[in-house]
Amino acid sequence: MDPRAAIWMAVARSCQEDDAAFSPAFVDALAHVAGAVAETLGRDLESFARHGKRAKVSVEDVRLCARRNPAVQEQL
Repeated sequence: MDPRAAIWMAVARSCQEDDAAFSPAFVDALAHVAGAVAETLGRDLESFARHGKRAKVSVEDVRLCARRNPAVQEQL
């Protein structure tokens, strides 16, 4: 399955779990934003690993990405 389609399906499923009704345009927009965030996160993780001269992403790379979000950083 195409990653973008998988993201769209996950967002659509999540929106159906609430009692509120969401328009298809909203689901499309939210899926687009979620995909863009995932792509940015992936690029950042790869960059941190490359900077550390590693071939694989490490937990430390994830922590570096989490520094942008204090709530996530607190849980790590």
